[in-house]
Amino acid sequence: MSALLRRLMYFLGRSRHDADLRDEIEAHRAHRQDALERDGLASEAAARASQRAMGNVTLAVEDVRDVWVSGAVDQLWQDIRIAVRGLRKNPVFALVAIGTLALGIGANTALFSIFNGLILRPLPVRDPGRLALLTDGSWSYPVWAEIKARENDLFDGALAWSPQRFDLSRGGESAIVDGAYVSGRFFEVLGVSAVRGRMLTPADDSTAAADGRVAVISHRFRREHFAGADDVVGRQVTVQRRAFTIIGVMPPGFFGVDVGRMTDVMLPFAAEPLIKGQESWLAAVDSSWLEVMVRLKPGQSLEQANAALRGVQPQIRAATVTGVVRARAARYLTSPLTLASATTGRSSLRTQFETPLFAMVVAVGLLLLVACTNIASLLVARALARRRELSVRMALGGSRGRLARLLFTESLIVAMAGAALGLVFAGWSGALLVRQLTTWESNVSLELVLDWRVLGFTAALACASVMVAGVAPVLGLRSVAAGEALKDAGRGLAGDRRFAVRGTLAVAQIAVSLMLVTAAGLFLRSFASLSQLPLGFVPEPLLVAELDLLSSDAPIEQRGPRAERLRAAAAAVPGVRSASLSRVSLLTGGGWGANRVAIDDGPMPIEDRSAQRLWRNATTPGWFETMGTPLVNGRDFNDGDRVGAPLVAIVNHAFVRRYRLGEQPIGRTVRIGLSSGERRYEIVGLVGDSVYTSPRDGMMATMYVPLAQLGPTAFGETVVLTINAARGQRAAVERDVAAALARTEPTVAFSFRTFDQFIDATVTQERLIAMLSSFFGGLALLLAGIGLYGIVAQAMRTRQGEIGLRMALGAQPAGIVRLVLRRVGVLIVVGLALGLAGSLWAAQFVGPLLFQVETRDPATFVGAAGVLVAVGVLAAWLPARRAARLDPAAVLRDG
Repeated sequence: MSALLRRLMYFLGRSRHDADLRDEIEAHRAHRQDALERDGLASEAAARASQRAMGNVTLAVEDVRDVWVSGAVDQLWQDIRIAVRGLRKNPVFALVAIGTLALGIGANTALFSIFNGLILRPLPVRDPGRLALLTDGSWSYPVWAEIKARENDLFDGALAWSPQRFDLSRGGESAIVDGAYVSGRFFEVLGVSAVRGRMLTPADDSTAAADGRVAVISHRFRREHFAGADDVVGRQVTVQRRAFTIIGVMPPGFFGVDVGRMTDVMLPFAAEPLIKGQESWLAAVDSSWLEVMVRLKPGQSLEQANAALRGVQPQIRAATVTGVVRARAARYLTSPLTLASATTGRSSLRTQFETPLFAMVVAVGLLLLVACTNIASLLVARALARRRELSVRMALGGSRGRLARLLFTESLIVAMAGAALGLVFAGWSGALLVRQLTTWESNVSLELVLDWRVLGFTAALACASVMVAGVAPVLGLRSVAAGEALKDAGRGLAGDRRFAVRGTLAVAQIAVSLMLVTAAGLFLRSFASLSQLPLGFVPEPLLVAELDLLSSDAPIEQRGPRAERLRAAAAAVPGVRSASLSRVSLLTGGGWGANRVAIDDGPMPIEDRSAQRLWRNATTPGWFETMGTPLVNGRDFNDGDRVGAPLVAIVNHAFVRRYRLGEQPIGRTVRIGLSSGERRYEIVGLVGDSVYTSPRDGMMATMYVPLAQLGPTAFGETVVLTINAARGQRAAVERDVAAALARTEPTVAFSFRTFDQFIDATVTQERLIAMLSSFFGGLALLLAGIGLYGIVAQAMRTRQGEIGLRMALGAQPAGIVRLVLRRVGVLIVVGLALGLAGSLWAAQFVGPLLFQVETRDPATFVGAAGVLVAVGVLAAWLPARRAARLDPAAVLRDG
């Protein structure tokens, strides 16, 4: 260790140590000269004699250096200095190479940062490896109560939570933040402490406590809503029109247990009945709304925890089966409770984007390969331009190994600089990509940190880049001879061997670029197909207001009349063509469905939740006109369709096709099986198809019923008000309608959305994939074109003598261009053949990400190949045309 430390200290203070060594050697020589002068030699003769006596001073210095520091390290330092000096002499090459690699590494690191934050990074809690999640969906509060009663016997603790979107406004337009109801030991089990105040305790989660009117806020919420005040504890925050006292602040970096979601406000479960009143879900056995997580005991394996949980499963199921629908009771009692590792938390965003994110990681890896081959091509061209220099170095005693190390060091410096710049690019582009994931319904919050995984990944990319880009110029050294510097540099056709390596690199670039361009074409066509899909209604003039009737504290029986007053107030606003109410808003990803449906007197099927659902909606008269959905046959709902009147329904064409109602569905009966019995509806109208959940799901069978016939139960927490605004007046209408709603019912909260936002949210995945793949494909195309241009330009410069001779012998400029294009065409054809094979193989893995596009779509493959051919021909034609314009006499004279 002491020897290593001594060598390190010398290396760090190398200049001073070298100066001391030379001073010491000079002192010895001067002492010898003084002795010779005392013996009678003249001063000049004594100096020469003392110099001879000292011998080879340079060799002595090198010998001492080898003692102080390894010769290999010293030579490496020399190689680094020479490489840096060479790059500084050619700044254009350095900038292009470093910039190209920075884009490749930066794009890879940006995607890996998201992959790391969403999938790989453990939760920022104590010992996350001991956390396990209760799988198979959400759970009811009674199930959680049974698990909580046994948590100390089975595990080292348990917690539950329910993600929510809380409204902070006191009235009028909503101010939504992401929040959650949590159990009393939520923070204790996770091992998270407050930076201000305290966290929730079981006492806060007790209905016998201070009514649950306490809240814990995030560090970000404190900064944004309270300006980071130190005295925030004790202040109040309004949630769903109720005041809650802030008792603690979560630490920075803690976002909850839902990855990709920043939980800003956490309330105890005891607060839920305060907000929801008689509609509370705390006692509802058949309402699944909670997520459950446990902490394993020290040394307890996941298998042991599952065995312990299943040992008490019969008691838990039996204690909570009351209220479960009879048709589901048997399955409910026997369904196993299963735990899965929760080291990385829970994330719906992860479920949605894991597959497309992995596909993009593969694509950006191919992009880096194109970038590396491009840099390798540049380095080979640089080595070819330095053949005379390298030959001289070999003639002066330099070995091929030393020259190879010098070229490899240059590649290493380019890679390290590209990696450093790539990290900067990754930080910016990663944040941009996360913002692309945010929609009206989900504010994605993903912290992209430079942890050891990201830094290790970037370092690995840099090393791989060195290996890919640095090998090619080193291989080119085999053709460099020590005496080449003394020979004429002019070559004819025999010089083709020099470009064999670059030709191979060009073929690789074209092949990989074709794969990326083909993928981009498939994803773009898929996104275009999805975006252009008919919706069945006209979205442009529509404005959607979600009315929060729960916030008004009105009895359930009064919600219907209040919603109607709000609808009438909106309809009276100038610029509003019509306004209608519905239970469900289209294109929000969810809905109101039924699993047990029969026609006329046909048999009623048993409940099967895996079967395709019949989607339903409840609307007021005029809703189809407001939406722009055509009424094909029959009638619309009217004021007579209310409680006590015969039940009626309107269906769409998809319903008629699915249930085979023929050409006359009017008058047929639809029976819906419910837990309380059957309901029979007479079909009174037929409307056109419209998208219900998302464009990808297409036109699905839908049944519409009058909102007024459902009675008070139709008006739950929210109801949807859809407004058809006059052309070009949607923004003004939104402002005026907001004022009208606030005047009519000051306590009702509302929020506005447009169908443009709904549509954008449903195609987030497809839009992101199309955007990224297009960027990667375009960049690969550009790099392939640059690489091919460089090859041809270098060849033209090297063969100026040959070209001049051909032209002097009668060759026409057009013939020279054709000759070049013919040779480049061979590279393009080989690259396209390899790229086509790779594309056909890779296409089979992207099928689930496509929509209405075949994985081997001929138009896409032909189009991608055509684009590459055009770019390749252009890249070859430009330098070939310039070479064909040379003056043969001048070239031969200079040669």
